[in-house]
Amino acid sequence: FVLRHHRDDDEKRTNDSNGKQTDFDIKCETLFRWETPASPHLASRWENMPVSDDEVIASLRSSLKNVEDDSEPNQSDDMRSITIVESAGGVLSPSSSSPLNKSTAESHWGWSTQADLYAPLKIPVVFVGDGKLGGISVTLASLESLWSRGYRIDAVVFIEGEVSGDENDDSDGGGSIQFGKGNTEALREYITMQQRKESMLDGDSIICLPSLPPMPFPLDDWYENNQDEFLKLHQLLCQRWRDNFVE
Repeated sequence: FVLRHHRDDDEKRTNDSNGKQTDFDIKCETLFRWETPASPHLASRWENMPVSDDEVIASLRSSLKNVEDDSEPNQSDDMRSITIVESAGGVLSPSSSSPLNKSTAESHWGWSTQADLYAPLKIPVVFVGDGKLGGISVTLASLESLWSRGYRIDAVVFIEGEVSGDENDDSDGGGSIQFGKGNTEALREYITMQQRKESMLDGDSIICLPSLPPMPFPLDDWYENNQDEFLKLHQLLCQRWRDNFVE
């Protein structure tokens, strides 16, 4: 469970090679962690370190309150803090288990899915879709799970996964298949066909980014090469969050 606090402070800015102010103050806080590289519902049992749903929500509310208290009053829109809460895994991945959870049984500590855990907070979602072969079904199932629980999804971001075929083959039926871009277009079509009233998604809020560089190469160049896409997404989300706050 990670909270990221991204605040645009004048005294924290620096100039890039073009003289443009780009750097911001970024604060990261891990609310809970276990040593075992496993799902939280298992790691918490194996290490005998239970964390209940109520504890997670209380800790997150406290962290969000601290962010709010640190923010200066009457800040302009471009100076406001942006806080991102990163869940532990996918939409229906297990949260930590605890004997204090309502779903506890005699044979095991109870746990909730990520979607059920955070539902009381009514936090808008930026969902990371599956850009690989088979990812359309995974993405749609996740979005439907979120919508059914009352979440508002403000954006979906795909990252290009595997590429099939020969990128240099331009013959009929040849060439490469970019599944990430294909999954992006499929989701746009699905949203258009469904015409869901609760959906905030449109063509601008469903994007696909290029593949990540292989390990252990750093992501610096990847971020820099895609900064225009990140900026457009940032501006779109800020506008939607401002509009929702006004409403």
